[in-house]
Amino acid sequence: MIRIKNGWRLTKKSWGVFSENPGLVRFVIAGGILSLLAVAIFAGGGLYLIDAGPAVVGGILVAVGVYLASYISIYFAIGLAHCADRQMQGESASFGESMAVAGSRASAAAGWAFVSVVVMTVIRAIQERFGIAGAIFGGLAAAAWGVFTFLAIPVIAIEGTGPIQTLKRCSNLVRSHWGEQVTGTITIGAAVALFGFLPGILLLVGGFFLLSTSVAGGAALIVVGIVIMTIAGLIQQVLATIFGVVLYRYISDEKLIGSFTKDDLENAVRTGGGAVPGSPVIKNSTI
Repeated sequence: MIRIKNGWRLTKKSWGVFSENPGLVRFVIAGGILSLLAVAIFAGGGLYLIDAGPAVVGGILVAVGVYLASYISIYFAIGLAHCADRQMQGESASFGESMAVAGSRASAAAGWAFVSVVVMTVIRAIQERFGIAGAIFGGLAAAAWGVFTFLAIPVIAIEGTGPIQTLKRCSNLVRSHWGEQVTGTITIGAAVALFGFLPGILLLVGGFFLLSTSVAGGAALIVVGIVIMTIAGLIQQVLATIFGVVLYRYISDEKLIGSFTKDDLENAVRTGGGAVPGSPVIKNSTI
């Protein structure tokens, strides 16, 4: 219950920042559109070739599409993080200026996209190939990755570090503030899932069932469900990036920005006793 209350409070305060700066959503919209185009062109064509041949070329195209989508998403997220950081500190930052900063971090974004895709591909392979044990281990690994990379975008945007330096910096920031006994990470966006993703999923399911009796009605529900889930996804990404910047400034500079308090940020990450120094125990990750 305490975790739910904390997550709700963090989400509301992140939403407050977003409502005061609605232009932040432009970064996510632009990045989302270009990412979808990359997936449609490369991954879509790759899937066709995998089915029709040659499969090797198709597999390469799928990999390129996934990587490009990840890179584009990270590239625009860097611009978003820069803009949110400036605005929460009372400074002006235009879309163009923030994207110029993202452009100066292009090589760092490319490296981080590669690392992220490789890590998540390995985790998914473990989950799929080793049954229940793989699912458990993969889930823990994904949670651990989420804990120690939540600050990656703000670190790249503000410090301009490369992929390996970014990973080390994120790990050091979390461990330096909360120690080695991390048992959870930021809980934010649950409200978006409740009021956005859940209704969208229900509309999708209802639409598919309705297709058998009314094609027009079922299609309408599916379209509305997709639109709602897309909007919820965009909002959740903005809120997570905003909070990532706030948390980075608090840990790195001991500085409170926005309307967040010290208690808000201290309670964002849960710690527990009994962990062996140097071996953090990661139980879950909800971002």
